[in-house]
Amino acid sequence: MINWQARFDPSIRPGLDRIAELLNRLGNPERGMALVHIAGTNGKGSTAAMVARALETGGHRVGLTVSPDLGWLNERLLLNGQPIDDVELQEVMATVEGAALQVSHPPTFFEAIVAAAFVAFRRWQVDVGVIEVGLGGRLDATNIISSPVLSVITPVHFDHMQQLGSTIEQIAAEKAGILKPHCPLVLSDQPFDAAEAVIMRRADELSLNVIRPRGQAGADARGVYYDDENGQRIRTRLLGSYQAVNLATAWTAVKALAKMGFIQDLQAAADHIAQTTWRGRFEIIERSPLVVIDGGHNLQAAEALAKTIQDEPWRKYAWHVLFAGLADKPAPDMVRVLSPYIRSLTLTQVSGDRALDPSALANEVGMLRAHVVRSQSEAYAQARALAARDASGGALLVTGSLQFLGELRRAKVIP
Repeated sequence: MINWQARFDPSIRPGLDRIAELLNRLGNPERGMALVHIAGTNGKGSTAAMVARALETGGHRVGLTVSPDLGWLNERLLLNGQPIDDVELQEVMATVEGAALQVSHPPTFFEAIVAAAFVAFRRWQVDVGVIEVGLGGRLDATNIISSPVLSVITPVHFDHMQQLGSTIEQIAAEKAGILKPHCPLVLSDQPFDAAEAVIMRRADELSLNVIRPRGQAGADARGVYYDDENGQRIRTRLLGSYQAVNLATAWTAVKALAKMGFIQDLQAAADHIAQTTWRGRFEIIERSPLVVIDGGHNLQAAEALAKTIQDEPWRKYAWHVLFAGLADKPAPDMVRVLSPYIRSLTLTQVSGDRALDPSALANEVGMLRAHVVRSQSEAYAQARALAARDASGGALLVTGSLQFLGELRRAKVIP
């Protein structure tokens, strides 16, 4: 397989000029499509996956593009839940690369992927496409969309502060940058009133219809559920108590899309959501011992993980953690949030310039029980062995970043 990331600039360079020129060279495949645009800090991918699955009812062809992947580029471009195959991926990326050679400002890798998604959606003749924002919103390449049928903003937290700003108001303003005239907004319950105020102010400026979840979300031994305002209970097989708010947001978006005519059978949509799967979000990859992978990569995700492993049925396990973080994330705080609820901590590292030194992290958090193992495969083997030997019902949680999970998967350490 071609390493497409090596063929484009891997840096993060917000802005819409490059993607606009690239798409123009490609004949603007994004125009005329029915698109759902999803921004936020946490929960974008899971929400997008549930919305896309619901839209498949009635035989619709639904495109989905998400970021990042877990070690397999094909997973960023999906048709009805199935990743693009290798041959078509090569054809689509080669088309984008050919256009990129003709523009005045070469696109970044992420911009190339966004362009590839629109090219693929056009080839597939999708009835609707679901687009997950990469970073922020206002200057994200996906914001080249001029008139989506629906915008969605999931909970806004502190993250990517180097690019988005140091205050929650600044971050929220970047997320609200996806809002467009005449396009309704589904707004998730927000953890910060100040973020909600910024988003609502922008929605008011554009005279948008803002749709909020009005039911009750929760978690039990079977997973997460949402009782909507009409008393209908929606469930999903996605695990992790933090998925409850994502389910509430997704179902609210589904009902809005049904009113627009994109979904005719809400019960069928609920059945599809119940079968949604999503890689790397409290995903069980082994049962004996229990091994869970979760790509949570910021403090809020770590807090949600800590809450989940205290809930039924996960609280009965003695948790051991394998962690590899990024240097530009609050890894020490993430570890401290998890530490009261775990039996042991094994630290390793990801590759590349963003790698966080596990020895420095161990010193900073001051946990004497932390094991530092620089080889990812050896770290995984040792952490799994600790969980397997724990007579109290040991379980292993592998977390810290999606990049870490992707590297483990590419190395075939995890499936």
